[in-house]
Amino acid sequence: MAQNVLISLAGFVIVLGVLIFVHEAGHFLVAKLFRVRVLVFSFGFGKRLFGFRKGDTDYRVSLIPLGGYVRMAGDTPEDNVAGNPDEFLSKPKWQRFLILFAGPFMNIVIALTFIAVAAMVGLEQTVMQAVIAEVTQGKPGAKAGLQPGDRIVRAKGEPVADFNDVRVIISMNAGTPIEIQYDRNGTIRKTMLTPEREQGEFGPIGRAGIAFGTEPLIGRVLPGTPAAAAGLRAGDRIVLAGGKPVASLEAFAKISDDAKTKPIALELARGTEHLRVVVAPSADPDLAVSRGIGRPTKLIKLGLIPAFRYSAVENWKSLRMAMSALGRMFRPEGSIKELSGPINIARISGMVVQEGWLPTIMLMAMISLQLGVMNLLPIPVLDGGHIMILLIEGVARRDLSLRVKERIQQVGFAALATLMLVVIYNDVIGNVLRMRNG
Repeated sequence: MAQNVLISLAGFVIVLGVLIFVHEAGHFLVAKLFRVRVLVFSFGFGKRLFGFRKGDTDYRVSLIPLGGYVRMAGDTPEDNVAGNPDEFLSKPKWQRFLILFAGPFMNIVIALTFIAVAAMVGLEQTVMQAVIAEVTQGKPGAKAGLQPGDRIVRAKGEPVADFNDVRVIISMNAGTPIEIQYDRNGTIRKTMLTPEREQGEFGPIGRAGIAFGTEPLIGRVLPGTPAAAAGLRAGDRIVLAGGKPVASLEAFAKISDDAKTKPIALELARGTEHLRVVVAPSADPDLAVSRGIGRPTKLIKLGLIPAFRYSAVENWKSLRMAMSALGRMFRPEGSIKELSGPINIARISGMVVQEGWLPTIMLMAMISLQLGVMNLLPIPVLDGGHIMILLIEGVARRDLSLRVKERIQQVGFAALATLMLVVIYNDVIGNVLRMRNG
């Protein structure tokens, strides 16, 4: 338990720490570019814990590691001294705009760069089509008329490339009717599906009672395993296992698991040939079910330009999903409980960090994109709120009064603080209940 907590904290610091630093560094560097005097560069809020001073700037780590800030000279009307050229409010509006925009921009750059790097290094992904393998009776999928063998081609107006696209859309739309287009025996049909709200490991999610199966195609055969000894090859299609038809690798896994320590007779299709082999059980507990048969995968490994093109597509997809989730908060079917708080983010970060650096930078890219876009929303206190005021003043060709700006900031701060308190409360309660239930 204590080890898991430490790993989660380490993951939280690694993931959010880097992203916050990059965000604030964006503000800092552009402020320095325009010769604005920076007083504080802080990671975290609240009481100063430690740091150092260089020139006019106090570089510090503060008590609450849920954000960070850059404080510039004269960044509020009451602190601004007219005529001081090195103060924020003394700079032209276009320079102030670029300083404010630089933080979110750096987060977007990180999101694009990290996914592009992963694509250049190589991403191995399981090939799983959006073909339904199983439908649970009485659940939303069955009520919508979906059947095993149906291939989903569009969900909520979005084209579907694989099962993961469908899974994400369903999980993010609990209680919301979504249109599903599917191919049944060559005919495209439509139906409406309303996912049920269920409590997942990290909060409420949508479930439809449908399962997707991996095509019963052998992706790889691990050397020195029963599958290799039986002469199985990558590309073989499993037709029968133990005399039973096999529609997916998951079906084979169940048959293998039920057989326990007994050999299994397989009928395979290899090109135009049909073969019969017997696969012995494995003495390795990790291979007891698979017996050395690996899933079909595809490797994404791209050059520089294609990798950034791939990254842009993936980030655009993530952005659309994030904005859809945000929009749910303003509709009856949405719930604030769907937002992840710092504890869940720490748990997810800890789990992913243990998987290696590649999954970690993929997670950081996703969070960085959301952090950048959220900060650009026209909400007072956030960068987007300050940008909105600048744009209003630019269009009106005059500055808003100090009183109006104060009221806008007060309302924005109160709303944001309330949201944070509710999210943290739900986060704490949800994790306490999870630990209590084991």
